Amino acid sequence: MNLNFPKIDLHLHLDGSLDIKLAYALAQERGIIAPDCSLSEFARQMTVRPDIRSLEDYLACFELPISILQDEEALLLCSRELVKTLALQGLVYAEIRFAPQLHTRKGLTQHQVVKAVIKGMRIAMSEHPQIRVGLILSMMTLQDAQINHLQNLETVQTAREFQGKGVVALDLAGAEGAVPMESYQDCFRKAQEYGIPYTIHAGESGPASSVATALRLGASRIGHGGHCLQDPAVLAEVIERKIPLEMCLTSNVQCRNQASYSDHALRPLYERGALVTLNTDNMTISATTLDQEYERAVRYLGMTREDLIHLNLNSVRAAFLDRQQKQQLTRKLMECL
Repeated sequence: MNLNFPKIDLHLHLDGSLDIKLAYALAQERGIIAPDCSLSEFARQMTVRPDIRSLEDYLACFELPISILQDEEALLLCSRELVKTLALQGLVYAEIRFAPQLHTRKGLTQHQVVKAVIKGMRIAMSEHPQIRVGLILSMMTLQDAQINHLQNLETVQTAREFQGKGVVALDLAGAEGAVPMESYQDCFRKAQEYGIPYTIHAGESGPASSVATALRLGASRIGHGGHCLQDPAVLAEVIERKIPLEMCLTSNVQCRNQASYSDHALRPLYERGALVTLNTDNMTISATTLDQEYERAVRYLGMTREDLIHLNLNSVRAAFLDRQQKQQLTRKLMECL
């Protein structure tokens, strides 16, 4: 199928999408891997195992890439390389997310971490002007909300400092359900006070009620959200309010959150009128690209090229962009129909 149309990815984790060769060189230089570790062995360590059984198993795969991204040079180089990769894959817009609090182990502040990533993104956009990129800062759900309460508040403050300077929104990520979502209400209230929109990972491994809670807490988008299909009332609210769903095929199947590609919730949600978008989640950890996600949607869900373009039009509508930028992207996509 001809996939030569403008592409958009709204749910893409930086640490889960590192270029393997660059990450390997950085890991060698920093003594993170054994001197005799081969590139192929390193690539295996950076990619999810086929036998994982849950989202928690999947999240454990982030430890190696996060350990690499602990200094400004690594953050800059990896964000620059990711944007370059996306541009060469035909993307015209992407929203890259990561949790700056996870990159302060060696003394960097969240401000320094975000500044380095934005610098790398800007360099790449100057080198590849066909793509624009926005940054989403993720707060984290850990085993106890008090463990990183101050760090999450700092993430909100950091988003405020860089809002309009590269940062477009906030996110809440991590092990869904490990901590009641209401535990982060003060962070969401502060984001609302600052006028920063936010998306929340919900209905991925958790039930439809998780999506309902995220909406009640003010989320303007839902990360994943496939399980809202299980509750007619939640689904009706998502459809009526036109809440964008940032859906990802491969990572959901790998985490056992969806039974299979063929049974994935994306198609029935799309057919029922939900504002569905299709994204990669983690290109390296899940060993996928946006084109491969499209090909799986075609093969297993019967999506057509026109459907894929409409999914991208949904992404434009959902994007944290101003009206003029949305109109420009919409025109480009409409020309392909």
